[in-house]
Amino acid sequence: MKSAGGPLRGSCWIWLRGITRMVRKTRINLFTISVVLVCIGIVMIYSSSSIYAWERYQDSFYFLKRHLFFLVGGLLLTFLAMVIDYRLFRKYARPMLWIAFFLLVLVLIPGVGREISGARRWFRLKFISFQPAEFANLALIIYIADFISRKQDKIKSLLQGFIPPVCVLGAICVLILIQPDLGTTITLAGTVLIMLFVAGVRGRYILTLILCSLPAVYLLVFSVPYRRARILAFLNPWLDPKGSGFQIIQSQIAIGSGGLFGVGLGHSKQKLFYLPAAHTDFIFSIIGEELGLLGTLGIIALFMIFI
Repeated sequence: MKSAGGPLRGSCWIWLRGITRMVRKTRINLFTISVVLVCIGIVMIYSSSSIYAWERYQDSFYFLKRHLFFLVGGLLLTFLAMVIDYRLFRKYARPMLWIAFFLLVLVLIPGVGREISGARRWFRLKFISFQPAEFANLALIIYIADFISRKQDKIKSLLQGFIPPVCVLGAICVLILIQPDLGTTITLAGTVLIMLFVAGVRGRYILTLILCSLPAVYLLVFSVPYRRARILAFLNPWLDPKGSGFQIIQSQIAIGSGGLFGVGLGHSKQKLFYLPAAHTDFIFSIIGEELGLLGTLGIIALFMIFI
């Protein structure tokens, strides 16, 4: 009588080979998607910014060259992060966090931090502006990852697994809120809470924290006039079509003009100084106008697959 172990082992081996092929294929697909998204970004940066760049700097390639500079820098940093032993990140997790605290305090000092539109968030270096909040994001995420790794056996504990990282998160968020930068604060807090939840922190702890934070978030949003105006403009931009709702209305015009297939690459009209920040915050509107609904859905699909 033949043993059932042979066919079973054979089936397991076939299954493992299939999984291995799928993982390799996934890696290739992720790389391909990354390259495609980067290429789309390069094209759309030039398309959306060339006219504005010529009007302001007499160089239609100004923002494209700036984008390529940071792209190359990002690729070099990515390669560096890949070749560095990850244990080094664990070793420097706490020093990086202390540096982040120091920079977040330093940027608040008048004359040191650069103030733009009432927000003191930047250090002005010779060629670029640097936001310490961006470094704080990276430092805090590395610190939380290190904390989870060290405290995995106590992660379900309220006092040892939840409160310590939340206290650190709270301190960072307070310093960022003082700048003020509510958007970065909410994004960072959400990222850290997701990390803790995936690591095994009890869901009721996180839910309780979120519920207790809602009144504070409400006050932070609606007690500041410009934030309240932004929320109301988002809900109904036609209440103030020439003021706080202007940019959203122009964005809607851009997307609506694109239709199903778009007006064609480079043929956007809204980028002709109708839509403010067409090459930065509202570049997706220009993508919708030039590439249409199908183009925007394709880009969203690529991001969804990548994530």
